[in-house]
Amino acid sequence: MEKKNPDMSAAHEEFKEQHVGAEVKQISNLIHRRLLSKQSSEEDTVAGSGGWILGYLDRHSDCDVFQRDLEEKFCMRRATVSKMIQLMEQKGWIERRSVAHDARLKKLILTEKGRARNRELIAEFDQLEEEMTADIPQEKLDTFFEVCRMLRKKLYELEEREE
Repeated sequence: MEKKNPDMSAAHEEFKEQHVGAEVKQISNLIHRRLLSKQSSEEDTVAGSGGWILGYLDRHSDCDVFQRDLEEKFCMRRATVSKMIQLMEQKGWIERRSVAHDARLKKLILTEKGRARNRELIAEFDQLEEEMTADIPQEKLDTFFEVCRMLRKKLYELEEREE
């Protein structure tokens, strides 16, 4: 009789082997679920990569940031970023403003309400990061990040070949 690997989830067990994509997706889902459980109301809820976008806008408040910048930075499709921006506008976290050199372009501005929500999210992210990595040696984390960089680079290369 085959022994079950205690490190495998029930869903993953059926594959009987490891898959990078499945592992990344499962970890992402668990992180997302954990962060959602800490959000107190529907008004506070940050969908998908919304928290990362708020942080990016906060860190780049000294320059013009446009929707296409977010698409590139977060490897997201135009429609996805557009929906996220609309939702964040509705919540009062960001504003779109025209730029002088091209009326068609709208730069994204983080509002004070958005800055406040970003500070809360940073605290939540930092706490979760600390809890997740508490018992993992730094050398293993360094290896993890190195492998992530390698995977990201390879995926970019594959994407460029298809274009």
